[in-house]
Amino acid sequence: MAKGDFPVPKFNFNVDLGSGTISFQEVTGLDQENDSLEYRGGDDKEFVTQKRVGMKKTGTLSFKKGVFSTKSDVLKIYDEVNKKGKYFSNQDPLDLVINLMDESGSNVLSWKVTGAVPIKMTNGDLKSEENAIAIEQIDFVHSGIALTHS
Repeated sequence: MAKGDFPVPKFNFNVDLGSGTISFQEVTGLDQENDSLEYRGGDDKEFVTQKRVGMKKTGTLSFKKGVFSTKSDVLKIYDEVNKKGKYFSNQDPLDLVINLMDESGSNVLSWKVTGAVPIKMTNGDLKSEENAIAIEQIDFVHSGIALTHS
């Protein structure tokens, strides 16, 4: 590591859910993996299976943010699910972008999520004896994530 280099903190990020940038408190689920395939022909000279990459598996992305009295961008996006036919086919999925920024506000990493569809909205719990912010959460399933380093 060169002198003066320091890892980028993970708290400076922004999210574009296709309708503009929204400030979120937390983003989870930025992972994907591939199944592995094993094969061995009956006449292989080596008594070991060949290993190959199989189908890609994606998880669920979760976005959490505070509830504001003026509007709910999350509710607006999730309400699109209830419009007849909106997400019943592959014609209207969203492409999302999550950007991790350095201290100067320049992008360091970008996760480009393709084919995202909102599947769940959660408004957290309400407790009268707690001094906490009300949180809303929206979850998406997706077709894949491409990570780019700026």
